[in-house]
Amino acid sequence: MQVKQEPGSGSMPNGAGRSRSMRTPDSILEAQYAQSETPSERVQRRRHMRSAAPSVDTRIRPSSASGPQVLEEEDEDCVMMEVRRGPKLENAGVLPVGPQSFQASFNGAANRALRDIGQKSKYIIDALGELQARGIQHVASLPELVLVGDQSSGKSSLMSAIAGLTLPRSSGTCTRCPIHIRVSRADEFSCRVFLKLDYEYCPPNHQITERDVTNANKFPPWVKLDPSRQARREFKTVRDQSDSEEIETVLRCAQAAILNPSTHCQFFIPKLKGEAPESTREQLLEQIKKKEERAEAQFSPNTVALEVKGPELADLNFYDLPGVFMTARRAEDTFLEKAVQNLTREYISRPSAIILCAVPMNQDPENSLALKMIRALRAENRCLGIMTKADLLPKDDHAASNWIAMLNGRAHKTGFGYFITSRQGSDLEEQNKMEEAFFNRTADETGQWPDAFDDFKEKCGVDKLKDYLSLKLSEEFSKILPEVKEKVNTRLLDIGHQLQNYPDPPPNPELEVMKSLAEFTIRVKDRVMSQAFMSNWDGQIGEPFKKHIINQKPRFNVKDHVKPSKPPVIIDLDGDSPTSSPTIRKRPATGIDAPQSTSKRQRGQQTNGVVKTETPDRPGFPSTPQHVRGMTPAVTPTRGPRSSKSLMDIRNLIRRAAIPGQPGLVSASVYEPLYTESARTWASHLETFIRDTFQFLQAEIMRILDASFAHLKNRAVYKESLEHMRVFVETQKAELRAQLQLIYSLESKRLFTKDEEALKRNQAAERSILVRHRNHFRIAAHNGEELCTVPKVEDMTDEERKQEESKMARELKNLGPDPFEPELNVAAYIRGYYLTAANRFVDYVSIHVMSGLLPRVASVIETYLHEKLGLTGQVTTQEVLQRLMSEGPEIEQKRRDLRAEKETLDGAMDIIVNLERREAAAAAAAASQYTNGFDASQADTMVNLEAGHPNGVGGDRGTVYSATAYGDA
Repeated sequence: MQVKQEPGSGSMPNGAGRSRSMRTPDSILEAQYAQSETPSERVQRRRHMRSAAPSVDTRIRPSSASGPQVLEEEDEDCVMMEVRRGPKLENAGVLPVGPQSFQASFNGAANRALRDIGQKSKYIIDALGELQARGIQHVASLPELVLVGDQSSGKSSLMSAIAGLTLPRSSGTCTRCPIHIRVSRADEFSCRVFLKLDYEYCPPNHQITERDVTNANKFPPWVKLDPSRQARREFKTVRDQSDSEEIETVLRCAQAAILNPSTHCQFFIPKLKGEAPESTREQLLEQIKKKEERAEAQFSPNTVALEVKGPELADLNFYDLPGVFMTARRAEDTFLEKAVQNLTREYISRPSAIILCAVPMNQDPENSLALKMIRALRAENRCLGIMTKADLLPKDDHAASNWIAMLNGRAHKTGFGYFITSRQGSDLEEQNKMEEAFFNRTADETGQWPDAFDDFKEKCGVDKLKDYLSLKLSEEFSKILPEVKEKVNTRLLDIGHQLQNYPDPPPNPELEVMKSLAEFTIRVKDRVMSQAFMSNWDGQIGEPFKKHIINQKPRFNVKDHVKPSKPPVIIDLDGDSPTSSPTIRKRPATGIDAPQSTSKRQRGQQTNGVVKTETPDRPGFPSTPQHVRGMTPAVTPTRGPRSSKSLMDIRNLIRRAAIPGQPGLVSASVYEPLYTESARTWASHLETFIRDTFQFLQAEIMRILDASFAHLKNRAVYKESLEHMRVFVETQKAELRAQLQLIYSLESKRLFTKDEEALKRNQAAERSILVRHRNHFRIAAHNGEELCTVPKVEDMTDEERKQEESKMARELKNLGPDPFEPELNVAAYIRGYYLTAANRFVDYVSIHVMSGLLPRVASVIETYLHEKLGLTGQVTTQEVLQRLMSEGPEIEQKRRDLRAEKETLDGAMDIIVNLERREAAAAAAAASQYTNGFDASQADTMVNLEAGHPNGVGGDRGTVYSATAYGDA
């Protein structure tokens, strides 16, 4: 329906015409939203508001000192107004139809919406304050107001005004440590004061200078405490709001406690009126005053926290920092310049901080150190400027123009613009009255507020500032609430995982200990006596040990006196074994030295003319748990070149030991030194064997211990068991070492065997090897040929062996008997006996492990730990159980810290969830109320109002209807 208004007409159909003074709903909205609008936003909003006036375009005419602000008509053109009839209002009978009744109804709805906005803001601010009080900033950054400024910038008065109570303003008071103030509404007044101790006082042995202030040490002599050592101590509570003197006293005493860390804070807690005789109170306050005047520290980064609750208080949470300055009062305090600036930078740098920067209007803003620091840290977008001391503004147009440029965003621009305050008077009530009179120009004694600032009237006064801050803080917190919730939940999950490593003591500790011990002993016995364990030990330790021992078989040079100019050929351990093949230097050869056919297997590798055997690497050992890695590792002896004896060396030994008159006999004394020289090398291999065996055994025992005591690892019973088993293994090692060293001592002293058959067998085999190689080199030397590779017997075919034997028999006929035949026999006997003794030694050593050590461990382990832990009695005493189940101070402290943090974060999560539920319920109730009482357009307007959109702008429909225009419909 469209209605055309005639020019100059003062009435509209359906009784819509009325004077401007009757537009009550718009006036209410005007007053309510003026606090959060800039002048340009207000003008734009008014131009878009529908009204009963003839013109839709209006402008604000500045009010005079004597008259109220009025709207001035722009034109008299006819306009068409868009109106929409609300059928629900007429048909449902919810509201009577008619302009007056609708105007009253809408007025009530608007007020309810605005009250809902304020209530919602209160809930959000309360939740934010509780989260900050719980100290969850280490998990998630929370939005916070940070009040900064230069010294003497009016911060103390501003802080008192924002907090809503009189705080000390005298020189030097409340400027030497940060103050955290949380203000919220409540039925009864209370002011609780806390000390937040995050830093420890650690004065150096020298006078602190500017050089001591570094990036790593920002606040000397204060050092940051670990989170587990940080504390929040309650100091004092004041419940009488009218007694500002008491609040000031408590705050001064709290700061004195912060600045005198070596004196317990209880000393500084004052007695309030009625708590002690007046004389006693005055005496105590005098003592505190002396401590304050001669404070240990001139400055502290620790915080005095105030929780202020009371009726008609704004919902705010902010920090007041010491004022920054360029020049210290005393030369010895120059380090304070940097320290205080570092503190201010730290708070400004917090990404969630909304910075309130106090800029006094009696000074040039270009000289503001605080503004400079904010700009240097690129934090202007998070800054709200507060122009203080407006009553001291110099009375000249130039000064006013500079500040107006800042208000318009043309100079010293900040993200949230500027507000203006003027705090005169001695107490809070007087300051509020004088500020209102000053900006309204109703009190001559306060000076005249320039007319040039009229466009910024909605930016003047602490009341408007507090409302804006409350709204802004709640908005910022609402934005990051999901992120905060996610971070708190993630940390709670992490704490839950950590607490699993620090379980509570079991309900029946004796039963748990006995069960673990029984499981441990049974599993050790079964494991060490199992075939799998013994096979693993033999494959990884027994067999390599045997190879190392056999590898030490004596070596002899069989090329002696064949052709002295050539390198000797030494018959080694496996010269005729499958693991290697003897090699010699090649030269063109004929006769027996030349290969007659290609072997079916690959010939041996060539070396420097000596027969050698590659020693196989010792197999690796199983990885061991961390608690056995500190053991001395098994070391395989370094094998340098082994010495060898020539046939001439043996001949000389035979001659020296010969008995005159007994030619051709070889004395028994010839054999012993040739054997014992090789047997002495067993000592290092035996020590390696012992170390490897017990490393293998200990790794298995500790693995079983870890599994059996898995749920008791934080308890003393596990740690004691671990240490007892280390001692147990070392004891068994010493016992086995003594047994095996005795065997070694017997084997290395002399030749002795009753196993004649094994000796003859080994001797014959070794003689065959020696003679074969000896003949190869004799024949090659006789024919003047370069020696070549002597093939292994096992690598030759039957046909090749027959051909070699036939050719060798023919060639040896021409050579005659070997002049070193007796020496070859001695060498064969020594090598044969070595193999007999070495195999016997390896057997003895191995059987001491298989049939001695392992069964002994299995039998002793059953009672060993019980005895060592003191659990052998009929009844286990409580003292023993208490000792075994103790965790030690570090673990107990860690569990306490985790639980304390979990309790804090659980409480924080409850606060967040309750806030989300409250907002969801409020939104559902609002939607239901609006849709039941109004049509869709009104519902949009009301929802937008509750969401904080000025004048209801911002709904999905994009059309704004004024209450008056809608009522006319």
